[in-house]
Amino acid sequence: MPEIVTLFLVLLAGIAAGFFDSVIGAGGLVSIPSLVFLGLPPQVAIATDRLGSIGQTATAAFKFWKAKKIVWKYVPAFTIISLVGSVIGASILLNVNPAMLQSIVGYLLLALLPFIFLRRDIGIKGGKTSRPKMMLGLVIYFLIMIFAGFFGQGTGPMVFYALTYFLGFTMLEVLATGIVPWFVLSVSSLIIFALNGIVDYQVGIVLLIGMAVGGYAGAHVAIKKGDVWIKRLFALFVVVSAVKLLFF
Repeated sequence: MPEIVTLFLVLLAGIAAGFFDSVIGAGGLVSIPSLVFLGLPPQVAIATDRLGSIGQTATAAFKFWKAKKIVWKYVPAFTIISLVGSVIGASILLNVNPAMLQSIVGYLLLALLPFIFLRRDIGIKGGKTSRPKMMLGLVIYFLIMIFAGFFGQGTGPMVFYALTYFLGFTMLEVLATGIVPWFVLSVSSLIIFALNGIVDYQVGIVLLIGMAVGGYAGAHVAIKKGDVWIKRLFALFVVVSAVKLLFF
């Protein structure tokens, strides 16, 4: 395949991934398989995807910030957790085969799906949380960030589960507030990947441009459509994601 065609396909994959990252937090399920399909080894695809994620998180964060959808009081804690988790997770990636985890993630996504619909208003209206429940939610968020540091695929829906159920976030607040920590995770894990020489910079820069465009567009759509629309899309995307992880 000619190089220019490959890079154009990377750009299109980046736009799609950035869009889905901003509306449901699962763009890695688009970008990473696309990079593998285009010839990158799995570890290189995951590492290069982190470079692209910087574009998506930057533009989406700007859009959510302007719309005042970020719950700032949680940002410092989420950012520290993401930083520590990404360093641990990125180090794990250097020593494991990520393909082994796909089935586990697929079954976990399906098993947790009913919990988001136990209460009709969960994720739609902001809920109250107790201190023990909040602390448990932060611990689970930390484990997800470790997982995100070395795998990425399917971790977006897991964050939705944790923050809506344990911290009382709405769906839109999950998207907006998680952007800043994910930016930190992307940068810190990218540094580790770069130091170990597994980032394809040519592909990564094109991916970054595509994901920046898609990320801004996705944030705009998410803000305009609202929490109910995001929750419905979330359910659909979880099923699609699980099928993809389990069978493809």
